Amino acid sequence: MSRPAAHARFVIRACAGLDLAVTGALALPVAAPAFVSALYAADRALGGERGAPELGALGLFFANLAGMLGVLWALVRIARPEAWLARADALARCAVAALIAWGVAGDELPAVMWAFVATELGGAAAQGWVTRAGA
Repeated sequence: MSRPAAHARFVIRACAGLDLAVTGALALPVAAPAFVSALYAADRALGGERGAPELGALGLFFANLAGMLGVLWALVRIARPEAWLARADALARCAVAALIAWGVAGDELPAVMWAFVATELGGAAAQGWVTRAGA
């Protein structure tokens, strides 16, 4: 386990902190529907025409499960900002970005989700850069 320099630890923790803010909303049963509604409201403000879907019990469960896993993963990276965890997170961000892009391109998700693709790829690039060999 390598311990990256102070700047790298800052970047790793910053990416984890942003994840914590977003996934924290999904982890809470009372907040997840409001978060989803806010995404659709933002999409409508940018010209989208969809209303927020009803999550239902199973959808809410999976939103909360994903949120809780995201919170735990973010807390691990805040507590232990190690290069190998940041590299694993960078790979996971690329996979998440691909899933979101697939959903938006297939017209299953609102276009505002392209912003999440950008932030996922940005976080992957930032962490990949600060943990590269020789950094």
